[in-house]
Amino acid sequence: MTQALTSKFYQKKREALLQQMPEQSVAIVAAGKEVVKSLDENYRFYVNNNFFYLTGLSEPEGILALIKTQSQSKCTLFIRKPDPFKEKWFGRYMTIEKAHEKSGIEDIRYLEAFEHFIDQCKTLDYFEDDTIPDHQKQDYGFKEKHPLSPWLSQLRLIKSDEEIALIRHAIHITHLGIDQILAHLRPGDYEYQAQNVFESTIFDHGAEETAFDTIAVSGEDAPILHYMTNRKKMRDQTMILFDLGARYHGYCSDISRTFPVGGHFTKEQRALYEAVLQAQEKIIPYYQSGRNMKEVQEISKKWLGYYGSETGLFDPNKTIDDYYYHGIGHSLGLDTHDLCGENRRIDLQPGMVITCEPGLYMADRGMGVRIEDDILITEEGPVVLSKEIPKKVDEIESMMD
Repeated sequence: MTQALTSKFYQKKREALLQQMPEQSVAIVAAGKEVVKSLDENYRFYVNNNFFYLTGLSEPEGILALIKTQSQSKCTLFIRKPDPFKEKWFGRYMTIEKAHEKSGIEDIRYLEAFEHFIDQCKTLDYFEDDTIPDHQKQDYGFKEKHPLSPWLSQLRLIKSDEEIALIRHAIHITHLGIDQILAHLRPGDYEYQAQNVFESTIFDHGAEETAFDTIAVSGEDAPILHYMTNRKKMRDQTMILFDLGARYHGYCSDISRTFPVGGHFTKEQRALYEAVLQAQEKIIPYYQSGRNMKEVQEISKKWLGYYGSETGLFDPNKTIDDYYYHGIGHSLGLDTHDLCGENRRIDLQPGMVITCEPGLYMADRGMGVRIEDDILITEEGPVVLSKEIPKKVDEIESMMD
């Protein structure tokens, strides 16, 4: 089984960030805090992925400080002090020894020491982790704040071999879940039952959670991109669109597939499905090092417009923007929509993992199709990491018989 990242990985990422920082500066990256759900319950904690990327730790309240001066570059980590009373209710806190073993950081202190520490840094330029939600940001008293996101975006965009291996395994687990969907999909069941088949399978195979809330949208609701209800009964002669993925050791997969609920596509459904599939086959070769994603977006509109028109299903008074109204792809990593800079208008480089997700949506006909795969950019060209997941019509129908 693919192994979790080691302390050497996190050490290298901290060193790379420190190299970018100017002298006489400090950067603060916090894990985030738990959010209260009710009187005696918190929402499930989800660590700030920048903190996780630099430490490998996923407990709440941790704070990482990176300092660069003329004489030294160093990292200091602050964690919660063990609390025997709370640990009886919520589990053991991370110890300094365990935090060192996981992160490789030598200077680890309890949070009580942070206030005095940060007061000693007020003469330094301050770089803020500007990607976290406003409700999680803290004011440490610096007059000026500089963003960390340009450096962190560039670091996180290019995946190491170890990260790619984890993404591959997350995709493999997702594949297992999709195969089970195909084996169990039946008219008369509810969307949430198909969701449960997928999620129980990926958890059985080591996923720590879903990469995002599973979308299982059938029939006329398929043109709703972020449909989250998953409560409708699935009818025969309709399709169901899945947008789903497993998360493994922090890293995400992101796959979309569209299947016929009854096991066979109707004539119109097959025409629309194959239009999207043919367009994707034309688009993926453009995922080349040096191309800009804005250019790939325009290429995707061209091919979806061409193959969609060939079906005869398009209204001649409408344009491709009426049938395709989202981006062709995004960076994938610790976040499903991974940190990647402004507007996702990135130049592709080796080591990036980018989704390719063309779709056509016809609200007037109650149909929507999206096919999404995860693509690794290499010097030799695009590599489809999810190529084993079924998407050809005959393959899908044979697996559902």
